[in-house]
Amino acid sequence: MRQVWREVSPVFPPDRLQASCLIPGNRGSVLPCFPDTHSVSETMSTPTYQSEYDVIVIGGGVLGAFHAYFAMRQGLKTLLIERNVFPQQASVRNFGLIIPSAMPAGRWRDRAIASCEIYSELCEFLDVPLRRTGTQYLAHTAAEADFLKQMAVVCEDSLCPAEYYSAEETIRSSCCLNPEFCQGSLFFPHDLQLDPDQFFRALINWIACTSDCDYLPNTTAITVESQESLACIRTSSGRTFQARHTFVCSGADLQTLFPEIYASRNLQYCKLQMLKLSNPENRTLGTSIASPIALTRYPAFLKAQSLQGVSLPAPDPVLQERGIQIWMTQNQNNEFILGDSHAYSTDAPTEFLSAEVESHIINYARKMFVKLEFEVIDRWCGIYTEAQSAGLFQQTLDDRIHLITGIGGKGMTTGPGLARENIRQLSLIQSRP
Repeated sequence: MRQVWREVSPVFPPDRLQASCLIPGNRGSVLPCFPDTHSVSETMSTPTYQSEYDVIVIGGGVLGAFHAYFAMRQGLKTLLIERNVFPQQASVRNFGLIIPSAMPAGRWRDRAIASCEIYSELCEFLDVPLRRTGTQYLAHTAAEADFLKQMAVVCEDSLCPAEYYSAEETIRSSCCLNPEFCQGSLFFPHDLQLDPDQFFRALINWIACTSDCDYLPNTTAITVESQESLACIRTSSGRTFQARHTFVCSGADLQTLFPEIYASRNLQYCKLQMLKLSNPENRTLGTSIASPIALTRYPAFLKAQSLQGVSLPAPDPVLQERGIQIWMTQNQNNEFILGDSHAYSTDAPTEFLSAEVESHIINYARKMFVKLEFEVIDRWCGIYTEAQSAGLFQQTLDDRIHLITGIGGKGMTTGPGLARENIRQLSLIQSRP
């Protein structure tokens, strides 16, 4: 099986960082300058701020952080504004999966593959673990197994190759799969996983140390307006900044900035539920495992069904109604992460958790796995927005205010690649005579 990811060197050598940030780590890496990243400290923020920037980014989640990162890489003086010390919403409340396997061939898969390269580069530089565990999509019926077998042939020469496993090979590939459930599987070896909270803390800590990007945490941008050739941003603390370009990446907050624009677009909220399970026997899955429901949910598999001229049955109506798609992964502490559900609404959802949804998730997972206790040690929800038809909402106002949200559940997988595209396009515009 050929390797498709290329090796890349760190983006910035140590001499590009301020001297105060040079804390040597293993393998000659440079660690973030704030060692206690879990403390809420005013030292997180940059000591002084300019009144004017080339680029201001509002929101420190996956879209915001990467737009700021690529802007500073282009030599643009950048300010990143985040309402919390670090992002706390959907960007850090997920599995941390980067899965080109779920994206159909085309623009979104290209962005996903680019994102894999970006994460690989940054995780090495930031000394953040990146797990190359791959993804295994299970088949429960003979029809699903036949479909995956044909899909493996199509994927053979693609940039996202896959390998079909028979039922016996599937059972041998993991410690916990139920032999009575699995009829086969499709394994994508190049899918990645990381701890999103750890990654974004490290990235933002490092951004705050560089000379090309300032970081303003614990601050809400309350207005963004065009004034002549600049955008003017006013914050909840009374500060005012100006920028040649402003990227508004405020995630699921559709009320604070430009609510009238978002209300007129085809945006919806999605609330998901996830669980953390104990692992007293210290078992190892070996890969990220997706249920057969994924085959009727993710674009890559829907497109493959269309090309094969097959239509796999929809999941149980109870599961379908609650948008339940089972993933089982492991974090770096070897704990199991299980989820998730998808509840869609046009009104902002609450963060209350549903015991019924949790029960459905666990009951289905019990069919897939054996030798697991299913003792829940933590539970949470995440909320993101999704553009119902386009898969992304982007709009530019007055050539300098860029609204970006509605990327749905593919933010971790494609967000870095999308951000790089946008900043490159911005640089091309600025370079025109």
